[in-house]
Amino acid sequence: MATESKTKTTKAKGGGANAPRFHNQLYRAEVGRTPAGSPILNLTATNPTGRYAQHRQLAAFIYELAAEMERRSDDLGARWVISPEATNARVVIELASDHETTLADEFVARVIADNDLA
Repeated sequence: MATESKTKTTKAKGGGANAPRFHNQLYRAEVGRTPAGSPILNLTATNPTGRYAQHRQLAAFIYELAAEMERRSDDLGARWVISPEATNARVVIELASDHETTLADEFVARVIADNDLA
């Protein structure tokens, strides 16, 4: 598989058996907000003309990242919803209530750091 040469999966520190950690050199994330205040991870390829900038490659990464975020959210007992949007190259964290904002912001910061998306 071509993505294995650029993205390596190992076990995350303190994340449990089902928490992969990606060493990413292909994508970067910018944090935005929906009009309702929910965090959005907007993803872009580090090389916009490269193979990994193609829609299918980016979509595969978005779904892998969203799956990891779902597992982490479950471990936290969070009630928010992780919504991957491959067409828009983003992952939205739809908050269940306003009191989740601080936890969601910390969660997003950890996801970005753990996945080398900064």
